[in-house]
Amino acid sequence: MNELNTRTHRPIVVDCPPFDENNGGAVVLHILVDQLRALGVEAYAISLKPDYADIKSPLLRTLKRWNRRRRLGPFKTHPSMDVPLAPKEIIEHAIVVYPETRSGNPLQSPRVARWMLHKHGFFGIDAKIGPNEEVFYFQAAYVEDFKEIPYDRILTMGYFNEYMYKNLGQVRLGTCRMIRKGKHGGYLIPEPDNAILLDGKNHREIAQVFNSTEIFYCHDPYTAFLYFAALCGCVPVVVPQLGLSSEDWRAGTEFKHGIAYGEGEIEWARNTSHLLKSDVAAIKDAHKASVLRFLDTIRKTFG
Repeated sequence: MNELNTRTHRPIVVDCPPFDENNGGAVVLHILVDQLRALGVEAYAISLKPDYADIKSPLLRTLKRWNRRRRLGPFKTHPSMDVPLAPKEIIEHAIVVYPETRSGNPLQSPRVARWMLHKHGFFGIDAKIGPNEEVFYFQAAYVEDFKEIPYDRILTMGYFNEYMYKNLGQVRLGTCRMIRKGKHGGYLIPEPDNAILLDGKNHREIAQVFNSTEIFYCHDPYTAFLYFAALCGCVPVVVPQLGLSSEDWRAGTEFKHGIAYGEGEIEWARNTSHLLKSDVAAIKDAHKASVLRFLDTIRKTFG
């Protein structure tokens, strides 16, 4: 299949922000380019700036653009990944992949694949999905409002960081907490407590906290940090979400063991934590298969 993909695909251009290990969306967009190139596909990144067209104030638009440039800086990628920027001359012939946070089709490409890395509109952005776009999704929970999207449109991959997250056998005391995307869902965020807040810390700092605490409370129900905590021996607990049962949450995630949904499952999570690594091995196989299905779909659709 690799040889077929290399011969028949147009170039693939993925709309990527600069690499940021603390931004899961940016990470997987870079991984997609890297994995496509590893398969022999001509794939590139393109770093588009948001136009903030929904902001009416010219001054506020300018401030938003300046703040983004200051925060992100020039385009960068992880040194272990092969993620070159697209040459301008190939863009008009390419298949373009946009995340759900990109509104419309700024490259005016007639060949668009939209990758739903979260629920449509979750971050307040209307993707304006076109009628001829191919839509893929990272988690089934992200397209529950798109009943017509078939199961084989799942496109998923992970940045498992197993070299950094390890159980060091240290003495443990207390808890830690992460809000992340939980702040966007309209859910109750607790008053400051004794839990160590992980938001804003880098991976090395978070790994240290996971090795020194007993319980990790996570308000973001679909994040790899749940797995990272378990690798370090800290029990991950998803803070229950309004209208989302344990069964529905577990059906929408690839992690089937070692993670509690609510405090009532903490003991079960401890007793099944040894099965989480086998879950991840199956996940990695499924990720590779999803990339190959993605390639087959867009090859048939766009030539």
